[in-house]
Amino acid sequence: MGFTSVKFKNFRNLDEQEIDLSHKEVYLIGENGQGKTNFLELLYFLCYASSFRNRNDKTLIREGENSLYLSGQFHHTSDFISNRLDISLDNHQKKIKLNGKSVTDRKDILSNMPCIVFCHNDIYFVNGSPDKKRIYMDQCLSLHDSLYINDLRQFRKILKERNFLLKKGEKSMLSVYTTQLIDKGFPILEKRKTLFKFLNEKFPEYYKLVSGTDLDLKILYNASWKEIDKVQVFGMMEQKLEKEIQYGLTLSGPHRDSFTVMQDNKNFNDYASTGQLRIVSLLLRILQSEYYQEESGRNPILLVDDVLLELDKDKRERMMSLFPRYEQIFYTFLPGYKNEISENSLSFTVNKGKLEKKNG
Repeated sequence: MGFTSVKFKNFRNLDEQEIDLSHKEVYLIGENGQGKTNFLELLYFLCYASSFRNRNDKTLIREGENSLYLSGQFHHTSDFISNRLDISLDNHQKKIKLNGKSVTDRKDILSNMPCIVFCHNDIYFVNGSPDKKRIYMDQCLSLHDSLYINDLRQFRKILKERNFLLKKGEKSMLSVYTTQLIDKGFPILEKRKTLFKFLNEKFPEYYKLVSGTDLDLKILYNASWKEIDKVQVFGMMEQKLEKEIQYGLTLSGPHRDSFTVMQDNKNFNDYASTGQLRIVSLLLRILQSEYYQEESGRNPILLVDDVLLELDKDKRERMMSLFPRYEQIFYTFLPGYKNEISENSLSFTVNKGKLEKKNG
């Protein structure tokens, strides 16, 4: 089912409310700046205890207040019981409780009610910096694989310690940290390769369908380590050691990975229109949903901010025909898009931070 109800206080501009959400499709309709995206962010925060818009939790607290509280009741069709997540946040700390029990690691709530958000900033997965593209990779793999999260955390810890030694120019222990870095980096590398194999099985045809063109695109995974085994990677890193000491940084590894959308061996970003890039970014989110379904056997909640409105009507309909199975979906729309709202769904108007249920 997804979220059955939410309760919230002091979250951004939203008025304190308790709302019944027990429908598979929920529509939020209102002018810009009224709180539609804030409500999607609230749902995302209840899924992951983090925001998809920024990393500073304090910005989520309503202006003039010093704390917030969120509570969500949710039920996945593959589970036997309903669950409840409560999050409180003040200027000092964040407290998370799942079914009344304290949670100290966000990793422990990722699989409860995963959601995937479609938002305007997704376009940076296509034309943004490599770190934005790594965020996409890590989101795809972290949703269903706690071992990936562990490997990534340990890799980053070793990377930090190795960079510290490089900055100090201490060579005696560097080979040990290089070996550890490779051992933790290779599982990350292999899982990313598997992800991109999956993406390229569907992405080219999906793009042709939505765009209405015969452009043949693919996604090229730019792995920093191109050597085929750990021994070769170690040898390559040993050769670059003096340069790394000079820069005080580890110059290769999964923390340097990226990907590029290609057409005929050319970077698609170099000549694609904004509309074409938007199509690619939406398809990446659809494929993220499908990958999660294939790996976990569960359907996610989809949060669709009004990015679909950047497409013309025909492309929007073709894009929506590709939307994957979902546990529940939330759309935001500007007023005037009533024709796109299905029957037997739940609709709210959003005005100055207040959600009001629409009749009919």
